[in-house]
Formats: sequence, C-alpha cells, structure tokens
Amino acid sequence: MGTAVALWIAVPLAAIHLLVCRRRALLVFQIMIDVMLLVLPVRVLLYGAHLGPGFVGGEIWGAPVTVAGSPEQSDLPLQFAVWWEEARRLAAAGEPPWVSDRIGGGAPLFAHGQSGLPFPLQAPVWVLGAERGTDVMAVWKLELAALGAFLLLRRLRLRPAAAGTGAVAYAFGLYTLSWLVVPLAWVVAATPWTWWALIGCLRGRKVEAAGLALLLGVLAGWSVHPESAAFLWMSIAASGAVLAWGRRRRFLRLAMPFGLALAISAIGALPTLAAVADSAKLSAARAMAAYPTAGVDGGLRWRALALLLTPWREGHPADGTWRLPFPSAAIEVGIGAGAITLVLVGRPRRRLRRHRLALMATGLGAAVLVWQLPALSEVLTHVPVLGAMTWSRAGFLVSFALALSAALALDGYLRGPRRLRAAVASLAVQAAVVALLVTPETTPGRLRVWGLAGSPAAIGGVCLAGGSVGGWMAAGIVALEAGASGLWLLPASRPVQRPSPIAAELRRRIDAEGGRLLAIGSSLPANLAARWGAADLRAHDPVRPSSLARLHRALGSSGMALPGPLTAPWSGLAGAWGVRWLVTPPDGLRGPFAAGWEEVYRGDEGRIYRNSRTLAPVRLAARAVRPPADPRPGGWEAVDFASTVVTGDSVEVSSDGELKLLEQRPSRVRATVETVGESMLVVHSPRAPGWRARLDGAPSPIVDANLGAMGISIPRGRHDVTLEYAPRGWRIGAVLTLIGVGGAAWLAAWRRR
Repeated sequence: MGTAVALWIAVPLAAIHLLVCRRRALLVFQIMIDVMLLVLPVRVLLYGAHLGPGFVGGEIWGAPVTVAGSPEQSDLPLQFAVWWEEARRLAAAGEPPWVSDRIGGGAPLFAHGQSGLPFPLQAPVWVLGAERGTDVMAVWKLELAALGAFLLLRRLRLRPAAAGTGAVAYAFGLYTLSWLVVPLAWVVAATPWTWWALIGCLRGRKVEAAGLALLLGVLAGWSVHPESAAFLWMSIAASGAVLAWGRRRRFLRLAMPFGLALAISAIGALPTLAAVADSAKLSAARAMAAYPTAGVDGGLRWRALALLLTPWREGHPADGTWRLPFPSAAIEVGIGAGAITLVLVGRPRRRLRRHRLALMATGLGAAVLVWQLPALSEVLTHVPVLGAMTWSRAGFLVSFALALSAALALDGYLRGPRRLRAAVASLAVQAAVVALLVTPETTPGRLRVWGLAGSPAAIGGVCLAGGSVGGWMAAGIVALEAGASGLWLLPASRPVQRPSPIAAELRRRIDAEGGRLLAIGSSLPANLAARWGAADLRAHDPVRPSSLARLHRALGSSGMALPGPLTAPWSGLAGAWGVRWLVTPPDGLRGPFAAGWEEVYRGDEGRIYRNSRTLAPVRLAARAVRPPADPRPGGWEAVDFASTVVTGDSVEVSSDGELKLLEQRPSRVRATVETVGESMLVVHSPRAPGWRARLDGAPSPIVDANLGAMGISIPRGRHDVTLEYAPRGWRIGAVLTLIGVGGAAWLAAWRRR
C-alpha cells in the first residue's frame, strides 16, 4: 500500500474518529469497525496487493493476476477498470468521455451507466487510477455501510450493542464482501443511509427528505449501478408504503422526494435508458422469458437457501471447490448463523413492529427474486423492465432485512429478556446447522465450514448472560463470524511487471503501423488491449449497441449480454472495419478463415497475423450493394470493401470522389468531400443512439453500412460533412438534474412560517 492510498484511507477515518470521540457508544462501535477493516481489506493492502481479482490468461498481456481470494469479480479488470482508465485518458486529452475509440471500434462509454461519471465518491479513481482507487473505495464502502446502519438503528432508539450487532452483520456480510470491488457495492453501502433519510422524511423533516431525494437520484443516474439502484427504489417505495400505511400525510411526504430523485437522476438515467433500449441484451430479453432460469428447481433452491445458515457448505470460490452451477456471489446473502439466531431470540418493541414489518416486506420481496420462487416468477417475468433485470442483484436487500431484524430482536431481548425463548431458538438453529453440515452434500474436511458451526450456541450463551455486556458479546460473536466467513473471500491481485514476448511484439507493431485488432478464442481478453493503447474491435460490455452485436455475431461470437470469444475472423469484413492485426492461440488459423491473413509472429503464447485487406475506418464508397448473403459463414468475403458499401437501405451511390479528413476524434469526425456524382462517406464506428450527421451544416440522415457502421449520402459537388456523438438525452438530463438538485436544496432550506 503506497503513501497516497494510505492517506486517502487514513484521513477520512481520522476525521470520523474526531467527530465521534465524545460519543462513547459510537466510538466503541467505530473501533470495532477499525478492527474489521484491518482484518479484511487493509490486510490485503499491507501485503502489497490490490483489492480485486485478475483473470485467467491475462498475465500474458501484463494484466493483474489473482493471488488470493475469490476470482469471480473479473468484471473489475475486464470492464470497470478499463472504462475508468479510458475516461481518465479522454479527459486528460481534452475529449468528452462519451466514446472510447479503443473499445468496440468506438463504443459508447458514458451512456452504459457504469463508467463512474459523475459520481463524487469515484474521486480516488480519477486521482490515483483504477487499481489504487479501488483499494480506497473498498474501505470507504465498508465504513459507510457499517456507520450508516449503526446510525439508522440508533435513530430507532436501539441500544448501542444491538445497533452495533446489526450494523456489523450487514456491512461485513457475504453479499457486501462478494461485490465490494465493483460499483454495485456503492448501492449496498448507501442503503442504510437511504432508510435513515426515509424515516426522517416520514417524520416531516425537510432536510432528510432532501437527502432521500439526493441519495435515490445519485444512485440511479450518476453512473454507479442503475440496476441495483432500481431494486433499492422498489424497496424504499414498498417500505415507505408500509411505514406510512393509514396516514395520508406521510404518503404525501414521500411524493416530493421521489419526484426530485427522478429529476436528479436524469443526467445519467436518460442516456442509459436510450443505450439500453438499443442494446443487444434487451433484444435478447424481449425474445424469451428469462425467469425462472432453466435448471433452477426445488432442490437447487433448497441448497442455495441452506447457505444462509452454513456458508461455504457447497465449497468456496477461492480454492475452486464451489459446486453450484452459477457463481457464488449471486446467492451470498448470508449474514451468519449467529445473527440469524438473534432474529428468533426476541421480539422488537411495540413501537418498532411496523419497522420490522417493512423489513419483512423488503426481505421477502427480494427473496422471491433471488430464489426465483415458482408461480411468482412466471408472473414477475412479464412485468415491464423487471423481466429484463438481473434478479440476483436484489440479494443485498435480503441481507439488509435479516441484519436489521436481528438488531431489532436483540434490542427487544435486552430490554425484556426471555431466556427460555433464547435457549430454544439457539438450540434449534444449532441443530439445523449441524444437520446441514453432516449431509453428504457438505464439502468435507473444511475448517471454514466447521469453524463457524458453533455460533448459534455461542449466541444463546451470551444472551442467557444478558445485560449490556451480553449484548456487546453478541456483537463480537457476529463480527468474529463475519470476519471468519469473509477472510479469504476478498480478491487480491498483483500486476505483472514484465509483459510476455507476444505482448511486446504486438505493441511494437501497432505503434509502428497502427490499425485495430481482433483476437480469437481466449488468446487476448476483450477490452484489455485498451489499457496499453491498442484499439480492439471487440467490447466486453453488457450494454453493447445492437449494431456492434451484429458485427460480433458475423465474426463468430455468441451471447447477447456479454459476447463470447470470436471464432470466425473473416479478413474482408474485419479489414473493412480497419482491423490490421489478429491474435490467435498457439495452434493458429485453419480452414477458410486463414485467407487474407499473413503470419508475422509465432511463439509459445500464441501467434500474430497481419491483415492484407485492411482499409481506413473512414472512407468513401463509390458503389452500394444489398447484403449479398449471410456474413457469418463468409458470404461477404467477395465484396470489394475498398470501393463498395453494403447497406440494406435504399440509397443511390454511383461515383467516387476525393475525401479530406479535417478532424478525427473519438466522438467527432469532420471531412470535406468532393465528388462528381453521388457517393457515400462511411465511418466505421458502431451506430448508437446519439450520433448525428450534418451536411453543409444541415442535418443529414445516417444509414446502416457494412454491418453496423454509419453511412452518410454525399450528393454531387463539394461538401463539408460532420458526424458527432453526444449521449442521447444528456443535455435535457443535465437541465433536469440541476432543477432536481436545486429543488432538493430548496426543500432542505424550507421552513414553515
């Protein structure tokens, strides 16, 4: 851990300590958080590693290598870190961070809603870079989640020990730790603060109402994780309805924060909605019902549900023993058997029973989605928007409901102990844990499985002791269980200092000759080349434009949300898009795909080919033809793309001309064209919502060209052509966001006369 990272972590923590030093209960809890932070994320940083995984095969190209923990969150090095560094590069070059010319031939960057702009807590990334910024943000997320949950529970007047127990169970639960290094965890960290503001709003406090609007709006629209934020919105709406039931005034108090939140989110929400509407993922979701997922039956649901009490019963992702047919992160919603025991130990005070009902509504609603309960899943999958979402993202609400319910129950027990109930509850949960661990499905001989088995009995013992000491001992047991469960879960990686010979050779050739690249199989992971300055025609992005997805399918890729590896690198079609280089595994190219490719390097890591049919990505076409055949089996390889454009639109192209490029930037192309007849300017960037063309200053239509590129018809004569991209809806979104922020400020300052 470098000095800069240490300062970004230590200074905010020191400020928090100074603020809470005179509040004894809060200071004791903060010291507990400090210990948890030291044991979990800071321990990794002190070893000189970064928080976040590498990925298999990436070390050949200088990518980070996983050295400890779960390797599942490979989205960080393959997507988020690349997007963040591209945004930094474009901003440093004076370019708007709209389009990355190094990913997907010019795929939208801001409009997919996860590039980190303009979220203010993303500041460590912009200052320190993606890897070191992630290290800082991971600590911030855990601190904010724990502190927010504690303050929320104290607002409900729970005893400090009970509030600390629930806060530790939630903030350091498996769901938070599983998703800690990706932006989704910001929604997890903000959830307690959102509830805190919700309760204040229902009580008529204008500042809290303004805070609720800001939190909901920022999380939904400011490039954090819109899908998880949408689940949070649903839970806040449902919980607010439960808490306000029978009180018309409270319902009215919720209307303004939600309305302002919609406006605040607009700067990012409108471009994201436009991008999603044109994405390949949405097209696939509309074609079939995604839920219930094929293969998810009653037995699988039961095994996943058992992990609430017995984490890692089905293996552990860190050592490759995970046995369920999907990543463990999707169902790691457990907060430990000890905390779940507390849910049964006591009853909340009468004044808090409505809050427990709101938590039950939140948790059960999320559980229906995570476990895809039969009958209900068939109905919910037809709900607009919800059917296309990833339901496992709602898992943090299950953890939240369980953790806070445990705190409410412990507080009720501390105020009125019922020792017989505590003994029966702890023994019952303990028996269930033992029964689950002795079944044949349990991974045998695992210390991490059996080492946590006694927490229900331990919770029962300290509850029988009673008093404040017993409450804090319960908090300690929950913290110990959370730390032991997540000790080896956080991913750790180290960057490769010296790239392999094939990586060095590819960089040298690209620096000398330029051109885009492709890779087949697993030879070079998509997006990675952007980190060292190469332009890859592939894009590892769940919100790819449908035009780019069509091109990828023609080159042999499969999958809609995330494209699979390319298998058909047709030299003609690839060359039409400016691809000069191809990377393959060591066995090289075979069959009809080898035509047009010249081998220029061979090594143990793979081979490099040069394309003899490479063309400039911006050029004029003198002839237009209809799609001659299916491009996937090579039906377009006979087309002379140097002079011909393939388009399904009815256009007249009959003449060549002279093209002079005046400006070629990621989001703007400007050229002068002189032609004796009608021609077409073709720009090989994926067509996406937000591209606009002008011919001599007047709007001009854009037609599909060469399977996803953009064509502008040029009439006879000399003309100035401009093609420019700005995310659709961002200008009106910015205005709405300013109005929403201004409205929230007015609401916070408003006082009744």
